[in-house]
Amino acid sequence: MKSARLLIVATVLPILGCSEGRVVGNSSETENTLTAQVIRVDSLLPAWNRPVASPTVATLRLDASNFDFSLTDSAGSTVALEQPNGTPIPFEKMFWDKFAARARLRARIDTALLTKGARLVLAWNRPSAERSAPASVWSALPDSQKLALTSVQVDDFEGGSMQNLLPLPHTWYRSMSDSAKVNWFTLGSAGGGRSGNALGIGYSASYLTGRYALIGTSLGSGPCSLRSLDSLVVWVRGSGTMAIAFDNLTGTGNKKAWKRYQLDTAWRRVRLRPSELDTADGIGGNIGWDRVRDSVTNLTFLVMGGSEFWIDDVRLHGIDRDDLH
Repeated sequence: MKSARLLIVATVLPILGCSEGRVVGNSSETENTLTAQVIRVDSLLPAWNRPVASPTVATLRLDASNFDFSLTDSAGSTVALEQPNGTPIPFEKMFWDKFAARARLRARIDTALLTKGARLVLAWNRPSAERSAPASVWSALPDSQKLALTSVQVDDFEGGSMQNLLPLPHTWYRSMSDSAKVNWFTLGSAGGGRSGNALGIGYSASYLTGRYALIGTSLGSGPCSLRSLDSLVVWVRGSGTMAIAFDNLTGTGNKKAWKRYQLDTAWRRVRLRPSELDTADGIGGNIGWDRVRDSVTNLTFLVMGGSEFWIDDVRLHGIDRDDLH
């Protein structure tokens, strides 16, 4: 049997919007068997992740347009990343969904791969799963760099503007159901022993009759995939009941995944993981995380049964800035 022959390709498809892919080059072919794809490293490093002489971590977004998922098992356990000379590159699998033809990998890019024209190899049918070495992906990288590469700050409300801090800024808005009332909506002193500013709303909305008021913002120019989301972190205080919702406001109907909390007048840090969201029950349009996660348009905070509500330091963990264009 002839040995596999790897062809380096130069064409790399660009990242498009909030979708899950289009960063991997065309497949290389060996007679009748696909064995690997060669990727330009600079195609994986957007402008906000361009270190000069220090290691970084790059994201590979795979979908049906740039990878044939029929070549791997259901967990992608035989997939490997390596340098062209065969040296393994540490990487971690954020998720691998063969049925949906979507996957996300994070790869360590050491200094040697930051040179102009450097390439890495995405290979499959490798027998040794430990080649991934996920524990080494972030080795010796500062926590500040990891935070910048694996999370996005939605807003800290310190800029004096109602626009959020996302790559494509949007204005925070307020809304209410019929028979509910918004008395005030403001960016002001956080109060309650917390320094700096926060975003607040004063409202009247009966919990017993299902009325609500809300604060919300758009996350991108259209539906975004948050499938790799680890958690949302936000500081909140107020009275009544709050629901944190990930919405898809496209088309008709009210589609969301959410979780409800009882508020306290003291500031409280809330960390919401997708696994903690309510199961789909149709209430308020709740169709469950699995049906919303690839098409989220808005983040909203709904409140009812109280009189005021404040939020501060909103951050999404597990995604990066390219997820929210």
